[in-house]
Order: sequence, then structure tokens, then C-alpha cells
Amino acid sequence: MGRFPTRKRFTFLITLFVLSTMLSSAQKVSLNFSGQNLRTVLESITEQTDYSLAYSKEAVDLSDAVSINVTDADLSQVLNELLASRNIGYEVRDNKIYIFDRPQAASQVAQGQQQEVTLRGTVTDDMGEPIIGVNIVVPGSTIGTVTDVNGNYSMILPRGSALRFFYIGYVDQEFTITNQSTLNVQLLEDTELLDELIVVGYGVQRKSVVTAAISQVSAEELNVTRPTRVEDALKGKVSGVQITQSSGQPGSDSKVRIRGIGTINNSEPLYIVDGMEVGGGISYLNPVDIASVEILKDAASAAIYGSRAANGVILVTTKKGATGKATINYDVSYGWQNPWKKREILNATEYMVIMNESRLNDGNLPLFNTEQMASLGNGTDWQDETFY
Repeated sequence: MGRFPTRKRFTFLITLFVLSTMLSSAQKVSLNFSGQNLRTVLESITEQTDYSLAYSKEAVDLSDAVSINVTDADLSQVLNELLASRNIGYEVRDNKIYIFDRPQAASQVAQGQQQEVTLRGTVTDDMGEPIIGVNIVVPGSTIGTVTDVNGNYSMILPRGSALRFFYIGYVDQEFTITNQSTLNVQLLEDTELLDELIVVGYGVQRKSVVTAAISQVSAEELNVTRPTRVEDALKGKVSGVQITQSSGQPGSDSKVRIRGIGTINNSEPLYIVDGMEVGGGISYLNPVDIASVEILKDAASAAIYGSRAANGVILVTTKKGATGKATINYDVSYGWQNPWKKREILNATEYMVIMNESRLNDGNLPLFNTEQMASLGNGTDWQDETFY
């Protein structure tokens, strides 16, 4: 007998809740807006009903422009028309209309859309060769796979997901999966990893394990000032290396001294370009064509070259070509100079007068007569012709 009142009370509450829901959805509203933002339209609904609007500005964006024209329409029908297509959910309770962001997946379920897709493809390098063991994952989830021995993969993932491909030594790539069922990806080598390597006498070592006195200058550092000579580009960039110009003549070689003078006669360092010894310096190289310059300054790092390395070693690595499409790089630089001062010189007539006086003082006959001096006038000002 004691259970019956409880059951009646529960039935009454359910009936009251259903009735209140029906009454709330049965409210009528009339709207006529064209190109108005969604927030203004919802505020107009609250003015015509007994409900207030509750939402978070950070979670829900109500700035969309909407157009609607209804008369005595059901509240639930109007809210569905305004919010469902914009992936925004709502709930009417406690005399309030709660607006909240609805996840994409829930929206797709509500609209009966397909949630998952099966994706297949092949991952290759820039040579077209398949890459084994490439990691393929959906960031922020446990969905992922790896490529097989032929570079192929197959996986099932939610539609609209971001898919990331990554492998050691290659640049990561990320794609958004929509309706495609096949996705072939070509990964490019990460050339920035080469910056962590230093060329030494015995080959290549990682920068973190080099303990000898070796300095490296990259191509970016060489071409900051657009130098015309490699030696000039190295000035002030390497400790223990002094580079001075032997003379002021244009095109003259520069003297390179690594930690002072090590021998009596020839004190030039040993130059190695792409593994080959070169004589006479590296002035013939274009700084733009150089990938990196390594300078071996102590006996430990230059021991492989013996007595030839008594004054240090400069290792030059030039840029290499790449397979695929041809690439043409055009690099140009220019400059101009003006004389800071114009010298005072004689014109043609004054010059002939001075020459005649010089010969007369020496007891000789003059070279020019009066007619000749009058015919030339001022002559040509070669300073103006040369510099202006």
C-alpha cells in the first residue's frame, strides 16, 4: 500500500514535465528579418515569449546573418530553423532558452550523414620510391597506422578529420579528409636537418659530438652582405681567423691566417673543396654556390692532412643539384660610386701656354703658336667624361 502513492506521484511529475514541454514548444512567434544577425533575432523571440536567453559568448557565435519571415509559428519550429543548420543546439527549461555549441559528430548523426570513411593510398619520397614505416595518425586520437613494405596504407577514420603523415628525416604533412577514398602522399626530405651536421676531415659528424676546434659558417651567413669573394664573407664570423687584404688593388687576394703563422715560408691554409685539394685559394668560387664552410683550427681536427695542415684547413662544401624539375636561380647585385672631390686642372689653352713657357725656360722654341691655342679653346674635361 505504501508504494502506490509514490508511483502516483512519479506519474504526476512525468505528466507535468511533458505538459510543460508541450506548452513551451506550443508558444507562437512572428518574425520578419532580412540579413539581421542571429543574436538580434533570438532576442526578438525572447521579447515575444516568457523566456530569457542564456548562452556563452566564448562558446557560441551568434554573429551569422539570417533572414526569416514567419507568422504565428511554433517556437520549436523556429528555433530548429535558425539553429540546426548552424550546428548550434538549444534547450528550453526553467523559463530560459539555453544556447550551446553542438559537436560536429552529433550534427552529422542528427542529419543522418556518414561518420566514417575508408582511406587508402601510397606514401613515396621525391624520387617516387615507397617509404616503409611512415606514421599516419589523426592528431588527438588513437587512430593511426603505418605504411607497409610497398608504402601502402589503409585505415578507417571519421569524416572531416585531420590526418598527419610524418617520418624521420622528412617534412610532416597534414591533410583534411572529406569525401576522398584515395590519398597518395609524397614526402619531401627535411633539408634543415643538415644544419646539425659538420664536415670534418674524416667525413661528417653531428654538431653535438664535435669536440675539436672546428667552426662552421652556413650559406645564409655567407650571403648576408652579398660579398663578391669568399674570404671577404668570412671576415669577422670565425674566431681565431684573421683575414686581411694584401693591397688596395681591385681584385687582389686576401691573406687568411688561422691562429697565427705556423710555417716560415707559405702560411696559407690548406683548401679542400668537395673533398679535393685546390691550390691558389678559393677566390674563384662564387659565395652563392657554397653550402657551408668548415674551418679546422687545431692539430686534432686537421691531423688527417699531415704537415699540409700546419696552417689550418678550410673545407668548402658546394651546393648540389637535385633531381626532378629544373630550377633556375638568378642572382644579381649592383653598385655605383662617385668621386668625392673634383680636381682643379688646366684646360687645353692653359696647358699649351704652360708647355710653351716650359720650353722657353729650357732655351727651346715653343711648341704651339697663337692660332693653335685659339682654335682648341677649353678642350675636353676628362673628369666630367669619366665620372659624370
